Amino acid sequence: MDNLEKKQTGSLYCLDKFLKLHKVDRGYFIPNGPAFLNKNNFYHTDSKKKIIYKVKINNNFKVIKKKIFLKINKLDGTPDGMTTDSKNNLWVCHYHGAKISVFNLKGKKIHEIKFPAKNITNCTFGGNNNKELFVSTAKKGMNKKQLKDYQLSGNLFKVKTSIKGKDTKNFELKDFYFNNLKY
Repeated sequence: MDNLEKKQTGSLYCLDKFLKLHKVDRGYFIPNGPAFLNKNNFYHTDSKKKIIYKVKINNNFKVIKKKIFLKINKLDGTPDGMTTDSKNNLWVCHYHGAKISVFNLKGKKIHEIKFPAKNITNCTFGGNNNKELFVSTAKKGMNKKQLKDYQLSGNLFKVKTSIKGKDTKNFELKDFYFNNLKY
């Protein structure tokens, strides 16, 4: 990603079980997310463009299909981290937006959670029955007034939900990787 947000030099990578990186796509300012629907389908965002993409890749990590899923209104902040729940709803964190929006598979907003923090950075399900949403926030780039208005910025939040998050998948490393390490 380009931290200065001036050049589209950012790329999207997948890490395989052998710890080999595969470049999947390029041409982003700040790629963020991702949030997976399944092994080959996921969402991710280019935060500067305020666009969330829906991407399908094949088993060789090549993009088969990529389309714009949502464009986030400037007044809603910037799409940042995201996750999916057990019904494949997309939970999007709004940096500078003080909220998380939940969208169904058709891109319709079905829920919104407001926070006493300005910069919502990422979220993931966990906790009791995988029905708790853990939400990280940041203070970066906030002025004195914003810090006064959003005093809990920079904190971690836990939100009890009525829906389960997706079951997590373990990342499996192949034994040969550890057997071939040189010290």
